[in-house]
Amino acid sequence: STMNRPNSGLAGLDFFRRIPTDLTEATSLGAIMSILCLVTMFLLFTSELLAFMTTDVTTTVAMDTHLDKTLRINFNVTFHALHCDYLSVSVWDALGTNKQNITKNVEKWQLDSEGKKRIFSGRNKEQREVKHDTHDKSFQEMHENGVQAVDVQESTFDSFLHEKENAFVDFYAPWCIWCQRLHPTWEAFAEKVDEEGMPISVGKVDCVKESKLCAAQKVNAFPTLRWFTNGNAVQPDYKSDRTVNALNAFAARKLEATEKFKDWEKKAKERGEAGNKKPAPPPPT
Repeated sequence: STMNRPNSGLAGLDFFRRIPTDLTEATSLGAIMSILCLVTMFLLFTSELLAFMTTDVTTTVAMDTHLDKTLRINFNVTFHALHCDYLSVSVWDALGTNKQNITKNVEKWQLDSEGKKRIFSGRNKEQREVKHDTHDKSFQEMHENGVQAVDVQESTFDSFLHEKENAFVDFYAPWCIWCQRLHPTWEAFAEKVDEEGMPISVGKVDCVKESKLCAAQKVNAFPTLRWFTNGNAVQPDYKSDRTVNALNAFAARKLEATEKFKDWEKKAKERGEAGNKKPAPPPPT
């Protein structure tokens, strides 16, 4: 029997060792673990296959590391219910503290009802910041001698437009910071119109309270400063500096243009009446 025992020193070099019999026996715990492994492998295989068969469209913007001073970025964005005049493009730095308006380099196209290009609206090469007035008096102090810019509601809008031949209306939203900044200027402008006796009705419409009225007037941005003549809106809307002097100069030009049109219309009617008159008969001989 001693001849059949393996040498312990030589057995340490055996690369083909036997597995103990207790490790080859099937158990319930081993069966459960095997089933869990099969289910896990099936789920992993299925998820990877679905990910491989599914196509996703992703868009990324990669910054060019080129050292040029300018960077060209091509993009095409379509707005079906917004006029080109109200679109602007700005660039912010990584910290969000520096803003640069780049609208001047963006081409704008008007679209038809099917979303196809119809009219080229140009490029705003002379894009500039709109100037605002600063006032010593607060908005409440300006109202001490009465409110000159009339609050207009939907029920009084038509009658307000026909009180005078011309009307200038500010469509605003109370939450709009630019509207809040314009309020004292608009009131000061209304006071100046009253002092100079200009034949203009100056009013303002709260588009939060009067949403139906603003929707009917197709107000798409705040504030919208719109001129009316004989109850009809005169396009385009005012988009220049929001200072009392600038608003007053705009109103004066509108009144002058209206008077010139009246003179032209009157002369045209006179020429038409003269052309329609029959020549006088010759005197009797």
